[in-house]
Amino acid sequence: MTIIIQEITDKAQWNGFLTNQPRGHLLQSYEWGELNKYLGGRIYRLGALEHGRMVGAMMLTVSPVPIPIPVPGVRFNWLYCSRGPTVERPDSPALTALIESVQKIARAERAVVLRLEPNIADDDPQLDRWIGVYHDLGFQTNPYAVHGRRSWVLDIRPGDEQLLANFKMTWRQNVRIAERKGVIIREAQNDADFDAYYELLKITSERDAFFIHKKDYHREILRQFVGQGDAVLYLAEHEGEIIATKMLIRYGDWCWDMFGASSNTKRNLKPTYLLQYRCIQWAKAHGCSYFDFRTIPEILEPGEEMWGVYEYKKGFGGFSRLNMPTQDFVYRPLIYNAWRKSVEIRRSRRHEERRKVELERAARGKGDHQG
Repeated sequence: MTIIIQEITDKAQWNGFLTNQPRGHLLQSYEWGELNKYLGGRIYRLGALEHGRMVGAMMLTVSPVPIPIPVPGVRFNWLYCSRGPTVERPDSPALTALIESVQKIARAERAVVLRLEPNIADDDPQLDRWIGVYHDLGFQTNPYAVHGRRSWVLDIRPGDEQLLANFKMTWRQNVRIAERKGVIIREAQNDADFDAYYELLKITSERDAFFIHKKDYHREILRQFVGQGDAVLYLAEHEGEIIATKMLIRYGDWCWDMFGASSNTKRNLKPTYLLQYRCIQWAKAHGCSYFDFRTIPEILEPGEEMWGVYEYKKGFGGFSRLNMPTQDFVYRPLIYNAWRKSVEIRRSRRHEERRKVELERAARGKGDHQG
């Protein structure tokens, strides 16, 4: 059996393989690679082909290693594969071939580490086997994930009435309150609507202390996905005022709740609850089986970062999905170990800072996030 590894430039070929794989993911999509390039990054789209048929895919991004004291003329990078690589089974020879093919890239890029975060979760019956395969290939587990390991997922295959019935009672009541008080959910139609979306995103970012990309990047996300009907920008409006918003992206039979925001005013109208319900209905109407609310705390304990967001998401029904640990293939141990130690220190400090914020927020009774 001969596996050939080559860079894939055919969008239909790439996405056709990934969307037909149970472990394919939006962050490995052809469009997401284009978004990385839009931000100035470099990518490699490696496809494994057997007799011309694609049997594996791995999209890598190349990023500089943050050296505390830069040395002129000295540059090191790290290679990252978010929610990949994607192969059909743990014993697929395509996986070994893909990993071996990266060696040449690693030398050319002066890579310190190849970091993988495959889309394999705790609901995969072969999880332990997958981890064992990576360790056999020379990887080691890294407890610090780049992309949040745990997400909240809702199976949206049941009917609308059943889905609504599975909401917490207060969540159902809030959906009806918003409807009764005249909140309207509609799709964005023009640049003014997009501007309103981004303004709310800025407000929410300031209120809840999270990073957002520039407006042009958000516009590019929509441009990449909306043409095929795979994205929507929803607005919650009351008496002509836009008070909440959501961006959704569909890939395969999954829908991701990408970005959400809400105003500091009219929160008593509970607009985000009705908006969230309409988002779930949109995903269902567009052929999706699962709705991914995205990141929740890795450790499900009060005081963890995003605990309030988790409690909000949980109220819509669903389940927690924990991804397998990050896997590192180390090329330059000395630099890698120093870098990892600095990451440990920064993560520890941030965890303590965010824990204080979350506990204070809970004490003030603000754990029920609407954004």
